[in-house]
Amino acid sequence: MMQESFNEEPTGDGHQEHHPLNPYSVAPLTDSDDFPSPSLGTAIADIDRVELEDAAALSTAYRAPAPPPRVWPVFGIVGLSWLSFMLCSLVMLVVAIFVVHGEFNPRLMLSADAMSEVSSSRVGLLLLVVFPQLGLVMPSLLAAYLSPVQFGKRLSLVRGHWPLWAWFAAAVTTPLIGWISSIVVGSLMEESENLKMMSDIFRGHGESGFLIPLAFLIGATPAFCEELLFRGYVQTRLNRRVGPAIGIFLSSAMFAIFHMDWIHIIAVFPLGVYLGIIAWRSGSLFPAMLGHFVNNSISVFAVVLGPENMDQEPSPEMAIFLLSVISMGMFGSVLTAVAMWRLPQPKPAMAVA
Repeated sequence: MMQESFNEEPTGDGHQEHHPLNPYSVAPLTDSDDFPSPSLGTAIADIDRVELEDAAALSTAYRAPAPPPRVWPVFGIVGLSWLSFMLCSLVMLVVAIFVVHGEFNPRLMLSADAMSEVSSSRVGLLLLVVFPQLGLVMPSLLAAYLSPVQFGKRLSLVRGHWPLWAWFAAAVTTPLIGWISSIVVGSLMEESENLKMMSDIFRGHGESGFLIPLAFLIGATPAFCEELLFRGYVQTRLNRRVGPAIGIFLSSAMFAIFHMDWIHIIAVFPLGVYLGIIAWRSGSLFPAMLGHFVNNSISVFAVVLGPENMDQEPSPEMAIFLLSVISMGMFGSVLTAVAMWRLPQPKPAMAVA
């Protein structure tokens, strides 16, 4: 049982009087406990400071949400990019004809043999591939530069939250996605004349000792320019306005339509969806760029080294090459699935101007 504490004070008759000790009683002030009373001005200042802090906290708590980003600039920039691409293609075609043939005659543009000479020239191919792609991406770069959002963040040119092993895993999976898509589309439709002509151009340059530079050119240029436009500028904005599902679908559809060949459009759409998912889940455009580069480069090697007729059996070297690509793609797909499952989910998108 708790016992009470008592103070014992002596009385006049020698007896001690017992008083309970109150633990909540205030001890008498000593000289060291004397403090000056706060002035009226100090008290008012303290009250004002507290009110200002409370007002700031309420202002932060009830701040109006940012308005949703505008969508019309996305479609405007895509249309402007297409016009810029077509204009640059026309100008570079004129320049390439002049460089290869030493003169420009409009009739040369209608001659299949003359155009074959232009595309067979390394300088002509460089002019016809690189500069139109730069024309494609320039409007989106200018729009991102003028955006109030930081240039790198506006185009998703940031580190993201995936480790490098996940970047490379997603990249080596890309050719497998493209290969499966090509097989499915090829089994349902015949190869278009444009794709056949492109394959012939690649074979001609590859067999002349230009294979590695060609693979780098076809791999790097679209990987940089097309990804900046469709995944960097378009998808980043659409994801923040309509959500990642619709944003990835629309940007992939624009990416596919840009190829302007129905067979090619259908074949590259799944690839665009995959690259869009990678860019979204990783929080960075760089893995999608790397995957696009790997896919295009591998495609050039496959076209040049593979048989011209699909009925022919591939050479042993080509068989080993394809087996290696498929094996790496399957291994990469497992690691990519692990990355999507285990690594952090993207944070909810904020409005981007």
